[in-house]
Amino acid sequence: MTKITDSERARRRALLKTHDDVENRHDMNGIMATFSPDAEMIFNRIPLTDPQSIRDAHRRLGYSGTDGAFQDIHHYIDREHFTDDEIIVEGRLSGKHVSEFLGIEATGRNVEMPYVAFYHFDKTDKLISERIVMNLGGLITSR
Repeated sequence: MTKITDSERARRRALLKTHDDVENRHDMNGIMATFSPDAEMIFNRIPLTDPQSIRDAHRRLGYSGTDGAFQDIHHYIDREHFTDDEIIVEGRLSGKHVSEFLGIEATGRNVEMPYVAFYHFDKTDKLISERIVMNLGGLITSR
């Protein structure tokens, strides 16, 4: 069993809340401000290892509010778990699939995709690693 202090749990929850809040507000500069300059984001095994590629991934999803694959994108946290180094989230991303995403043509439907995400914050309260595994099945079923 992982033994972390209550204050460390609270710190990680607060940092994650800040990151989630700016994502759900579609505040691209706010999103990027939560990442360390040398952060890594991995989305379904696709590594993004510099700030521009991380920004582009958020834009392609729809967090810029304009030209993304999903309109009205929003995510919800269902459960949190803690390891010695990370906070792990089980959640759902929802939005209307309006343009191609990872080779999947737009369905025009409102979709909800479950995910598991692993967040690692450094001692300066910046994300140094965000790893997401998202079930994209909702984009290809019932077309």
